[in-house]
Amino acid sequence: MGALEGTELPDALREAHRIVAEQLSYIRPLADQARAETERLSAVLRQIDRQLDEVVMQQRVAVQQRIPAAQDLGQRVGELRTQNRDLTRALDVERHTLRQLDQLIRQIAMSSDVLAGPHGADDPWALALRAQVIYGREEERTRLAREVHDGPAQVLANSLMVLETCYTLAKQGGDNEKLLLMLDRLRGATREGMQEVRRFIADLRPGVVRERGLGEAIKEYSRSYTNTYSTPITIDIEPIARLPEDVELVTYRIVQEALQNAIKYARGAPLSIHLHRRAEHVILVVRDEGPGFDPYEVVRRAGRSNWGLTSMRERAELIGAQFRIASRPGHGTEVTVTIPVQ
Repeated sequence: MGALEGTELPDALREAHRIVAEQLSYIRPLADQARAETERLSAVLRQIDRQLDEVVMQQRVAVQQRIPAAQDLGQRVGELRTQNRDLTRALDVERHTLRQLDQLIRQIAMSSDVLAGPHGADDPWALALRAQVIYGREEERTRLAREVHDGPAQVLANSLMVLETCYTLAKQGGDNEKLLLMLDRLRGATREGMQEVRRFIADLRPGVVRERGLGEAIKEYSRSYTNTYSTPITIDIEPIARLPEDVELVTYRIVQEALQNAIKYARGAPLSIHLHRRAEHVILVVRDEGPGFDPYEVVRRAGRSNWGLTSMRERAELIGAQFRIASRPGHGTEVTVTIPVQ
């Protein structure tokens, strides 16, 4: 038990410390049980994954060679996929339970540190918040690094290759027509790079959200997106009262992430954005008419959720919103965020 600058704890603090320690003694075994169940479910899921991969390969071979067992193998694939889906859901629930219990244990332990710590000691709650902020910054830097790599860095690399060709042609004193063609390509690539950098800066500092509100910010970003990628976007945004600034900014970031995902996976298919007020909620829906995908299959293959989907879900949770994604092969993808409002 701690001390206050060398003196014994007062009776009230000693009793409070005992209560906190007793709570920890009850909760830690629960966390251990959840951890053990998580490990068990993970092991079973890995085994089902291996079986599913094997049976899928056997089914493909059987179909190609027109073996009669193909139908039975197809039924077995369906059964294993159902087991995989059920196990994945159970594992998600167990992981969520474990995260909640671990978080509760950390919070109670920090409360214990507050009771036992000396005067002037750093507030453990402030230290935890600082650590979370640092983690968030590192995550954001990772995202920015990816954006720079996929955008301006690629444009500059292409420009450099064209410039090298121009230099070689000029040095040889050869075909001026080809040199002019290369210079024209370089000019276009440089213009594209400038647009990428400007878009990048605008994404980093979306002042339009603060100045004109969420709806207008989404409309402006959609126009810029259409001009850049030639992808049609249907906008259906009804006038709504201003939301808290952090809620508007997070919602705007979710729209950005959804549209960036569409660039990679929707293959230029039409998009639509809907923003409506319904009773005590604001509902955002971003839909693409692309090829779609099986969310459970993505998680199973990757071992985790897609980075963009995870980012959107975590952003939604920051503002107390519900995040849902609906997709299946051949039927596009729809992201829905339900935001509670007072």
